Amino acid sequence: MQICHEQARDIPVTLDVDVLVVGGGPTGVAAATAAARGGEKTLLIEKYGFCGGMATAGMSGAICGLFTSGKGPHEQLVHGFAGEFYQHLKHRNAVSEPFPFGETKLVVHEPHTWKEIADDLLQDSGVDILFHSLVTDVVMDGERVHGVIVENKTGRQCIIAKRFVDATGDGDLCAKAGVPYTLGRNGMVQYPTMVFRMANVDISRGIGHPVPQLEAWVEQAQRQGFNLPRKHIYLLPSPRPGEVMCNVTSVLRDDGRPIDATKAEDLTLAELKGRKLVREYEHFLQKFVPGFEQAHLNDVAAQIGIRQSRTIHGQRCLSNEDVFQARKSRRSVASSAWCIEAHGPEGIFMFYLDNDYYDIPYDALLPENIPNLITAGRTLCAEHEALASARVTAQCFLTGYAAGTAAFLSHRDSCAFDEIDVDELRSIIEYHTH
Repeated sequence: MQICHEQARDIPVTLDVDVLVVGGGPTGVAAATAAARGGEKTLLIEKYGFCGGMATAGMSGAICGLFTSGKGPHEQLVHGFAGEFYQHLKHRNAVSEPFPFGETKLVVHEPHTWKEIADDLLQDSGVDILFHSLVTDVVMDGERVHGVIVENKTGRQCIIAKRFVDATGDGDLCAKAGVPYTLGRNGMVQYPTMVFRMANVDISRGIGHPVPQLEAWVEQAQRQGFNLPRKHIYLLPSPRPGEVMCNVTSVLRDDGRPIDATKAEDLTLAELKGRKLVREYEHFLQKFVPGFEQAHLNDVAAQIGIRQSRTIHGQRCLSNEDVFQARKSRRSVASSAWCIEAHGPEGIFMFYLDNDYYDIPYDALLPENIPNLITAGRTLCAEHEALASARVTAQCFLTGYAAGTAAFLSHRDSCAFDEIDVDELRSIIEYHTH
């Protein structure tokens, strides 16, 4: 292997803040807002020119995990920052009515308004934002993170902070700081999806087809030569008239292995294959699914939708049995009744909680041995199937807000993240009403 020696150089320190949040998806927006509301000088760094992550750039487009699960009426289970964001979407007419999803419900949002709400919440709370910026390395001081190296149009710079929140979704900050992690089960992470939207759909005829019927149409199209690797498809009504969000593709490597979202080569392949699959599924919907005869492609996600990559080794692991048994925790910072929804080589494994919920404990957000670093969202410490439930948007909002609040408490009390008063944290975030 050839080696290129980069010339050594001094890097200017451009900012010194109390709390640095890396990543502006639902987790990062919640974390930064919480820290700033606590009075911390807070900076959010985001690689795109807007917030939302998988919710906007990945166009996952739905808030999953808000409602109860089971046979009965589906009521809103979680509130806190997840409920606050949901209310903002409702006030701007940018979210659908709750829509059935198996034995629970979800809501579909309009992506641009999502970005605007995030902008407003961050700016109203006093968060400083740095868009179009990529964190490329960390600067350590013993076991503590001292700062991060940032690359952007301005140049290479160092930003230092007292507390750090990894909201990258891929655990980039944790990995660079030396936190141990896993990638799914023996490298088998969930398959990603290239999400798209179709316009001019006859909603009365195009939405609500039973899953077995949709799968039968996919199989019929496959027999006619269509390249449709995923049979279990989701067609969800957008808040915009005549528009449907299509969560239907499944993207994997040519050898059948899952995409590794920590590798640029895999992401590149996924983007190329994903866009081809979008057209294939568009033509399938137009030909086989009633209500889509006159529909056409309206919008495609800016990037492949990632469900899973790095999972940190935390001080507590959310186990599969915690979800299966609907276990509660006295150190809970989020609850969820969302199903286990694991996208893999055998299709989609589904497990619904029957009129119950489980708790996500605070300690699952705490990396091992880094006292001033916390993570949240889909990187939290969990077993494979458990993460397939805990990774969704409402719980990203909740764990993110908990992480940002913990950063405030940790800095205020000059203690490590694992030494804060969790009861006080829980009283501040108020995420759950029974």
